Amino acid sequence: MIFLKKLLNLVKIILITFIFSLVIDFFLGSKILKYFDDYFAKSQFYERLVRIDHPIYHHTLRANIQYSNNVSFLGTYELCTNNHGFKSKCNEVVDKNFKFAFIGDSFTEGTPIEYDESFVGIFTEASGYKTANLGIVSYSPKIYLSKINYLINEGFNFDHVVVFIDISDFYDDTNFYSIDESLKVTEKYAEKKNLKRRKFLRNNFPLTNFYMFVLKKYKFKVEEDKELSVNENPVFTDKVNLKAKWTYSKEDTIERYDLGIKEGNQIMVNHMEKLYEILSQNNIKLSLAVYPWPHQLKNDVVNSIHVKIWQEFCKNKCENFVNYFPIFFDEMNNSSYLETYKKYYFKNDPHFNKIGHKVLANKLIEIFK
Repeated sequence: MIFLKKLLNLVKIILITFIFSLVIDFFLGSKILKYFDDYFAKSQFYERLVRIDHPIYHHTLRANIQYSNNVSFLGTYELCTNNHGFKSKCNEVVDKNFKFAFIGDSFTEGTPIEYDESFVGIFTEASGYKTANLGIVSYSPKIYLSKINYLINEGFNFDHVVVFIDISDFYDDTNFYSIDESLKVTEKYAEKKNLKRRKFLRNNFPLTNFYMFVLKKYKFKVEEDKELSVNENPVFTDKVNLKAKWTYSKEDTIERYDLGIKEGNQIMVNHMEKLYEILSQNNIKLSLAVYPWPHQLKNDVVNSIHVKIWQEFCKNKCENFVNYFPIFFDEMNNSSYLETYKKYYFKNDPHFNKIGHKVLANKLIEIFK
């Protein structure tokens, strides 16, 4: 009986403490996070405060960040943004006028390497042009359209927009995002995912949301460390393999894809045509670039369906169609798949390493300088 009383008292104390912490979080959580921002920026869990929701084009990066301990599968790298929230050199403050804007997903953002060693950073330094890196993890054509349109309406000026269409764009665009007539991007299956509730908790209890993310991230990192491959051959996650599959699939329908290959690609093309129209109306040039993942080198052909679709799209629309497939396929044919993979890509990951980014940048410099 005495033990039960003590247990109930302990539960009451824990419950009261939890409620009290939520009250503090509701009223002061944002201020507390802001106060400790410099400290958190040196931790490995700052990413939750760096990547934020956007009311129109789904997600973006915070402005004026200097994340010095951004942990990736290679160690750490520094992630900085300028006053507009574009990945850039650290402490960069610029106006809204740019010669070039590059947009794409994580390949264009340049994860997991620093700005100066990304293809956008290398191109900017070599060309002397003022450029904006609009690319961010998990972007796809719906967001390219929405973000560019939003920025133009906000007074940003670009002479030339270069879109880097990624292999994963098909899956992300068709399985993950919806876009309405006003070009606002939201997530599909929002009710099923309880997005309203999750966003309410995230916005109103930011401190609790942050330390829950820390616990989740720590658990994931421990499990990830246990699964690191010691083999020479790459080992990709199931999700990465799934996203790469569509270009060399013999069937139009793929399990866990919301749409067939033909229908999904036509929808992406339609959104890119809308982007082209918006750019044309504002006298902005459009170029488009495609590049292979390791999966395409191993399983696809140099004249991939990915290449064919966007090369056809570019006729009478693009200033340049930048096709990187021949560069990497020629390298593979002169050596081997494994040697090419190890030279240009990160281990167990489809992203380009520093050497791969240098290849991308050199071709851009050759074409645009």
